Amino acid sequence: MKEKFYRTLREHFVKLETRLNQLDAVIGDGDHGTTLLKGLTAISNSKLPPAKAFRAETGGASGSLFSILVGAIDEAIDNSSNFGQILSDAVKKISTIGDAKEGDKTMVDALVPAAKAALEKPIDALKEASIASKAGASKTINMAARKGRAKYVENGGVGHIDPGAFSSSEMLTFLYNFDRLENEKTL
Repeated sequence: MKEKFYRTLREHFVKLETRLNQLDAVIGDGDHGTTLLKGLTAISNSKLPPAKAFRAETGGASGSLFSILVGAIDEAIDNSSNFGQILSDAVKKISTIGDAKEGDKTMVDALVPAAKAALEKPIDALKEASIASKAGASKTINMAARKGRAKYVENGGVGHIDPGAFSSSEMLTFLYNFDRLENEKTL
């Protein structure tokens, strides 16, 4: 199941690569989609655990931070009943390593509400995390960045969604949809 998950997640991000690069070009360096796709491709081509394969291929700050999210997703595939805690632990690591908090216009803005929602409603954790992550990512449009390259853009990128928040939300939503479809097949 994991192999299928990562293969189809990669396919999803192939379709998103240009859009993510465009979002990143406005407030970053324009390679966010390409970086994520490199990491997701590495997962399928490596014998390393997914988070390590992702981090080894992408490097840099965003690679390290997204590898933590990939690790949480990987753990959740095996243990979705504990997803709220898994995601919450990952968000704490991402926040600490990235020195970011909610409101800084980063991936944390999608992940904090997702983790809270998953903890509050453990029976529907994946669904609730997906919904909350989308709302959190959307809020970054009106935020001025306090972290990352976006803080150096005029007005801190106000008016533009944070690509990291958007792609984090896409990963969580993909996990929810994949899990839902796989569960429907077993019924």
